[in-house]
Amino acid sequence: MEQFFHTLRAFYHGRVYPILVAALIFVGHSTELEVLFGGLMLLTLIGGCLVCHDLRFAITPFLCTIFAVAINHSPNVPNYSRYYLEPTVLTTLVILIVLLIGALIFFAIRNRALAARPKRGGAWVGMATFCAALCFNGLFSHNYVIHNFFYVCSFLLSMLAVYLLFSAYVLFDRDTLEYFMYCLVVSVMLIAAELVFAYLTTVRFVEGEVVKESVVLGWGVWTAIGGMLAMLMPSCFYFAASHKRGFVGYLLGFFVYFCILLSQSRGALLVGSVLLVLCLASLCLWGENKKRNRIYTAVLLCLGVLGGLFLREQLMGLLQNFLTYGFGDNGRFEKWKIGWGHFLANPVFGSGFYEFNNEAEWAKDVYPYLYHNTLIQLLGATGIFGFVAYLYHRYTTWRLVLHRPSIYKTFLGIGILGLLLFSLLDVLFFNTYPTIFYSLMLLFMERSEEITE
Repeated sequence: MEQFFHTLRAFYHGRVYPILVAALIFVGHSTELEVLFGGLMLLTLIGGCLVCHDLRFAITPFLCTIFAVAINHSPNVPNYSRYYLEPTVLTTLVILIVLLIGALIFFAIRNRALAARPKRGGAWVGMATFCAALCFNGLFSHNYVIHNFFYVCSFLLSMLAVYLLFSAYVLFDRDTLEYFMYCLVVSVMLIAAELVFAYLTTVRFVEGEVVKESVVLGWGVWTAIGGMLAMLMPSCFYFAASHKRGFVGYLLGFFVYFCILLSQSRGALLVGSVLLVLCLASLCLWGENKKRNRIYTAVLLCLGVLGGLFLREQLMGLLQNFLTYGFGDNGRFEKWKIGWGHFLANPVFGSGFYEFNNEAEWAKDVYPYLYHNTLIQLLGATGIFGFVAYLYHRYTTWRLVLHRPSIYKTFLGIGILGLLLFSLLDVLFFNTYPTIFYSLMLLFMERSEEITE
């Protein structure tokens, strides 16, 4: 029996389990049976909690579960479906969540002797300060609603709680660091697969041009898709830096960049291009494979130019939306102006996240209507109090990036930079699921210092 449990643990900690998780989620998403296949995935996660002593197997499920939502079942655009409020579906989800929470509690109690305390002065201090300040958003505003506090609870769970949970119950070593990067690659490949599937099934074309509004997955629209792809692209290039088969990671990184183009998000293409340059510069200047990567870069750039010449018409069809919209602000400047006005009205604690519900149809959305700029959002919603806390959080993360630099930290740092840059033009940082990626990326950057030593 002990041999059986040993084999089971080896499976959960190996490279196959993340692929199984991604496969179940993709099948559920593409067949609109996400409750069935997502439920099977959560059951495997519960099984891992019962037999494993290290929580690293839960990384991929935590990162990927949100991507199970099918387009026609999305509570957001385009359908504003009430599928997840149907009694049968809601009951099933509640049962699964209760079982999962129970399994995590059982895991924590059974392995309490192995639990590690948070690192003194770690990234969690900045996170805790930031989350605590967010709780006061909109305080004393005449339009204050309790939704302001409930919304911040999503940050407490997806950012701080996730960090503390994995910090306590993951046994960090070099293999675990590599495993996390592998999980990020699996996650971005899942997003890319869903996007390609959408192009084959639901994305519409008019006279050879993509209808931008049809580039939608159940968990996000084109901006969210492109932003997540840009944020996770550096994880692919990391494997090109020093791994024996790094060329595979190199090709996957360029494939993800192509998928950013497919997302039709101008902000993602802009940020993704900046990250691509940073990744290629890092590959050509550092790492064991830098000489090889210089050759790869030169060859692929030449192939890219030739491909652009021979596939000019197809590329122009993909680029037409970018050319049509150009550098237009798409209403962002007006949103920023409104956010600044909300800050001036309540400069200390802001006007709250739910002050900006000026569009009637936005009542259908699960998130508050946001200003599409992190800094304006913080000033308008949380005032000086939240803004200063955010600056402190940014200081702690900046210090983490610069302290004992390494190739590992470099590529995680480029990914986080992508999230922060993109969120100056959009709302990705204030959605719940990207903060799970963000939190774990900071955690593994921090722990990589100890392993490197």
